[in-house]
Amino acid sequence: MKQKPFLLIVAVLIGVIIYAYYAPKESPERATTLTPKQYIELVEQKKQERKAQAAEEEKQQHTEKAQR
Repeated sequence: MKQKPFLLIVAVLIGVIIYAYYAPKESPERATTLTPKQYIELVEQKKQERKAQAAEEEKQQHTEKAQR
């Protein structure tokens, strides 16, 4: 009777390990998982993406005003 809970716990533990191994194909971009250099590069990359997106939106608004 003492073996049933033990086997259940072992089976659950093995399942969690298998899930953790196969589930994340790409690690999330978080500051806690990056080195300082990687974090700075990530911040700069996101800043450039925001600037490009803002420029695209401004261009789109300008063309809409020109069409009116």
